[in-house]
Amino acid sequence: MGTQLDDVPIVNPTTPDTGNPYMGNPNIPQTPDTSGPNPTTPTTNPTTPTTTPTTPTTTPTTPTTTSSGGQWCVANQGASDTALQVALDYACGFGGADCSAIQPGASCYNPNTVRDHASYAFNDYYQKNPAPTSCVFGGTASLTSNDPSKNFILLKSMIIFL
Repeated sequence: MGTQLDDVPIVNPTTPDTGNPYMGNPNIPQTPDTSGPNPTTPTTNPTTPTTTPTTPTTTPTTPTTTSSGGQWCVANQGASDTALQVALDYACGFGGADCSAIQPGASCYNPNTVRDHASYAFNDYYQKNPAPTSCVFGGTASLTSNDPSKNFILLKSMIIFL
């Protein structure tokens, strides 16, 4: 009865001591290779770097915000309630948004919709971490420079829903 290794061919070199200069009789020292550059003296070609000073160019831009100059993070209208709920849970949990105002009986609980509560939590998180990447929430939120106070009351950089 054979093993799996019985089918593996055995290949032995027919002319030992050829091909690899480091193979051979281990009792006979190998002569060092002296055909290359001297390994103790590195070859260097020092050069002086050429630098050309440049003048930075700045182009002033006008921000595209409303007169209040603020930005708000709100839930996207096209986001599903399921996606908004996942993002809301993140914002109020690991994200560290203060969601006490959207708890039952609190001042911003009504209207009691996932979209309204998510907008509140997203904006609270964004105002604490004001960077464009802080208003993504898996694609369920976006920044707006349009003051949402025409539908909401803005109080202390937080959206309070009526």
